[in-house]
Amino acid sequence: MLISMTGFGRCQKSATWGNLSVEISSVNHRFQEVSLRLPRELGGWEIPLDRQIRRSFSRGKVEVRMAVSWAPTLRAASVREDVLEKYVRSVEAVGERLGFPRVGGLEGYLGLPGVLETGEPQEKVREQLESDLQETIKSAMESWQAMRRNEGKHLEEDLLGHLASYHGRLDEIRSLWPGARDEALQSMGTRLQALLDQGGWRLDEARFAQEAAVLADRWDVAEELSRSESHMAQFRSVMAEEGGVGRKLDFLVQEMNREINTMGSKVSDGRIRWLVVEAKADLERMREQIQNVE
Repeated sequence: MLISMTGFGRCQKSATWGNLSVEISSVNHRFQEVSLRLPRELGGWEIPLDRQIRRSFSRGKVEVRMAVSWAPTLRAASVREDVLEKYVRSVEAVGERLGFPRVGGLEGYLGLPGVLETGEPQEKVREQLESDLQETIKSAMESWQAMRRNEGKHLEEDLLGHLASYHGRLDEIRSLWPGARDEALQSMGTRLQALLDQGGWRLDEARFAQEAAVLADRWDVAEELSRSESHMAQFRSVMAEEGGVGRKLDFLVQEMNREINTMGSKVSDGRIRWLVVEAKADLERMREQIQNVE
């Protein structure tokens, strides 16, 4: 079963202590990368959360964002006098320089950044937060994984469709090849006889048949077709495996592409060459889809 590297999961929780939200998103990436954006209060969770996330995927770039807001009753605000004093001095200095009188009291300064500082929540509340956090992370991860699996189903359908199209091209090549080979050899014999006739020479049919057999063997695409069939069987088998299989699928597509390129270099028949072009297009579409597979 395929799993997409692209996914999103979100979970929110409200409790007596406040509100918590966890978002997990992932995109395509060649390697395994985790980015955590945690509030200061949850800084101690960074290492265990990083390990937990890494165990859940093998390839891709995952970003985890958390936000926590405490209930107002849990925190007592205090004034940072040093910060307030700097604001007041700065405003008074500007007022004197510009000739503006001082207006209002200190209330207007309390909303400025850094003037009010909230205390840390009580220890029992932090314990409840950690319990709720575990539950919220689990729910967000389940939602994220469900989306990745759902996207993986669509990728699987697309890949199987392109693989069936590619298989059909190979069947047509296999059907056309014997006739195309015979036509090529007959055409070569006709041209060679015409050249010999111009010089008054006679074609040695036995020798020609021997050389034609050698050329036919060099032009034969049976081995490439057989290996391609094997690669397609392996491709379907790998798709049924659990876990990250994207790299395996990418390798098999490269092998199939190599076989079809070899076939293209061996044939001169216009119909077969066009089928080779179409088959390569099928493989390119598969390769693009595999970039999304974990």
